[in-house]
Amino acid sequence: MVSNDRQDKLLMETCIKHLTQYAAMIKIARGTQGDESIGRLKKIIGEMEAYWDLSERKDREEQFDKTLRRAVQMGRTNRISEKQKIATVNGLYRYGSEMVSAQGPEAADRVKEVQSVIRELSDGWDMDQEWADRLCFLLGGMAGHSEQPPSETREESLFFKDISTMAVKMGFEVKGVKNGLLQLYLEGSRVAEVNESGSMLYGPNPNVFKLMDEIEAWKSREENLHMQGGLQM
Repeated sequence: MVSNDRQDKLLMETCIKHLTQYAAMIKIARGTQGDESIGRLKKIIGEMEAYWDLSERKDREEQFDKTLRRAVQMGRTNRISEKQKIATVNGLYRYGSEMVSAQGPEAADRVKEVQSVIRELSDGWDMDQEWADRLCFLLGGMAGHSEQPPSETREESLFFKDISTMAVKMGFEVKGVKNGLLQLYLEGSRVAEVNESGSMLYGPNPNVFKLMDEIEAWKSREENLHMQGGLQM
């Protein structure tokens, strides 16, 4: 492999943790009918651990099995926040894109597995489907897959305009919209991409996390305005 970047490894740690929690959710909800999906998750966790050289930490597969047993015994799993869900998908996307960069066409089959898990998480966690489809389309393009592109997001939206203004005030450089994603840079490097629903593809960065909080606050304000408008009508 690969990269020794500490931030990437932290993202992988987060991704593995919440993939395990998702598997526990499946085990409780589906029982043995979810074994195929759980097996796929366990496999990809093992591959991520090896690929990102996380083997010096506690054995993931052993922890995976222990977490599932505990979840079944208790009949519940820990709640996963929206930020944690987004971080998990971002970790998978980062893993897939890194495999393509390092291994080229040889990574094609593993990228398909990553795409499958991203789509499953999007459905199981009720995430933004358009965002997940966009990430899978981008991964497919990197790996040389031929896929139908998702519908384009309107570039001149109120959300993008407001978030762009907000990002500039926070020190980001806005470089327009590409493939339906608002491009945000810091010090010449792309650090985040945002779609029109507010879902983000990002690298771990304190300023990005602050922006995520501001985006959530913006969405809450807009929701309140819509509710007030409905009440007035």
